[in-house]
Amino acid sequence: MNGPLGGVPPAEQLMTIERDDRDGCLVLAVRGEVDLSTGGRLMEAGSAALREATGAPVVLDLTGVDFLSSSGLGLLVALHDDGRELGAPLRVVVDPARPVIRPIRTMGLDEVLALYSTVDEAVAA
Repeated sequence: MNGPLGGVPPAEQLMTIERDDRDGCLVLAVRGEVDLSTGGRLMEAGSAALREATGAPVVLDLTGVDFLSSSGLGLLVALHDDGRELGAPLRVVVDPARPVIRPIRTMGLDEVLALYSTVDEAVAA
């Protein structure tokens, strides 16, 4: 199936989100691309998880993300801020060996976001 531009796949194919409950944490595992076309879905899922968590941490697993745009970076900050307001800390998992960490570090978000290398580390924190 092609998107409205012909050879471009629809946003649902560019990014998937799987949800899991682990040791009192909601875990959202994101795979694919986080950009302007997919960010809305991630914002909805992340906001819903933060509201539902009622003070428990929410883990956003980005180890399966291939591309993170500037709009995706803005989304991470928005979710972080929402989590602070709701008392549900956002913990972000990124593989330091993958390219996704580069824009996070370049923008200084490694000083803002709670970053972890594995889901297990984020859940245990």
